[in-house]
Amino acid sequence: MTAHFDLMKNIEARSGGWGMTSLGEGGGRILVIDEERTTGDSLGLILQNSGYSVNVVYNADEALTKTQTGGFDLVIADIRVPTVDSLEILRQIKQQDADIVLIVTTDYPTLETVIEAIRYDAYDYLIKPLEKADEVLAIVGEGLRKRRSPLANHQGHRDSLPSDKVPPAQVHPTLKPLST
Repeated sequence: MTAHFDLMKNIEARSGGWGMTSLGEGGGRILVIDEERTTGDSLGLILQNSGYSVNVVYNADEALTKTQTGGFDLVIADIRVPTVDSLEILRQIKQQDADIVLIVTTDYPTLETVIEAIRYDAYDYLIKPLEKADEVLAIVGEGLRKRRSPLANHQGHRDSLPSDKVPPAQVHPTLKPLST
């Protein structure tokens, strides 16, 4: 079964039809980059019917042209896009807009691609087929909330924030401080 049918079946089962989720409230401009037209179009349709403004492109040249015009809040990019190294696309997109949220998708997950995606500040990494529309929509919603948060505008640097805006450090509850 293709990702197209899996995503559509999941969103219909979840909501009883298209556009029933509140995750898209408040919108957001999203660029989907995927070499597979069926996957790109399906993902674009799901996002659009969830309240987002979506552009779908199928190669690196189109992606770079679209991002140069600016205005995107979030990019969902397949790592295997024709005509250029996809991780190079991520680098160029981040150079154009350091605050843009990147979500990476791939059919062929490897440790190397995960590490590279992290280096280019990818917000999340999704493995195809994208079978759970709820998961995709939740990650997109969380990514957009990150983009809109006051901390995102300061790129998370604690020293660039006023001291009353610095979030408290979080420590895993099972960890104990080292004794001196």
